[in-house]
Amino acid sequence: MRGANALYEGHRLMLPGLKDRATATCRGCRYYVLILGREENKPACLATLDLYLTGERRVPGELQARDFIWLAGKEALVKAVEKVRPERQACGFYCPRE
Repeated sequence: MRGANALYEGHRLMLPGLKDRATATCRGCRYYVLILGREENKPACLATLDLYLTGERRVPGELQARDFIWLAGKEALVKAVEKVRPERQACGFYCPRE
């Protein structure tokens, strides 16, 4: 025998509720929104704003850049755009779209 528990050594332990989050990408998340600017459109993560994260406000399909700046400021807009990773694994705030 190779070890005390050969079956366990060859498999990765995955909790039932974590499989969806582990295979999910930012693109499928509820907080993944397109920010519409004057010259270009960029995806952003609205999970950086407590207003949307707590459910106080409904997450829109797309958001104007001026509205985002009015709500949170320029620094928060830059942070939200830098946080999004469309093809990579989603962050801990992942919530599937409904």
